Amino acid sequence: MSGQAVEFAATAHLLDGRLVSMRRLGPDDTKAALALHQHLSDHDRYFRFFTLNQIGLDELVSKMTEPARGQCALGAFDAKRLIGVANYTVSDDPTVADVAIVVAHEDHLRGVGTALLRRLAQVAETHGIRRFVAEILAENRLMLKVFADLGWPCNRLTYGSIIHLEIELPEGRTEAVNCRRD
Repeated sequence: MSGQAVEFAATAHLLDGRLVSMRRLGPDDTKAALALHQHLSDHDRYFRFFTLNQIGLDELVSKMTEPARGQCALGAFDAKRLIGVANYTVSDDPTVADVAIVVAHEDHLRGVGTALLRRLAQVAETHGIRRFVAEILAENRLMLKVFADLGWPCNRLTYGSIIHLEIELPEGRTEAVNCRRD
């Protein structure tokens, strides 16, 4: 494992008692990341990508496992099985990053996304990122719950069926302020 991957490594207890390891994805994780995305149900694919159509998974996974500057992807592993990925891409403002999460369907509601997002925020903070932004379908209540459960200061704007979240990263603060509606 590279020094950078070790630097980003962490563990988390899931709600069902399992202990998962989290680390930065690298080229050796390409096959697992591709399989995770290929096995998404139509429902999960629609919530993640806002479409039922096939997308360029090879390019997406390549960006996750061989990221350029301003990008980071963390994977959650149950033993050797990749069960979730959280990634960010820095926007035009170097203190803001677009964030996305995907979790294997059978691992929903166990805290995988929340654990990944917490760790990703810690990594982001070390790179000068102060805010995450996310676009979420309004009907994707599970993902909205992930962000709300973190308790981080958050502005929430609704644009039709899309909710735009602007999440202030905690910077070591522990206060709990839930997402405000527009």
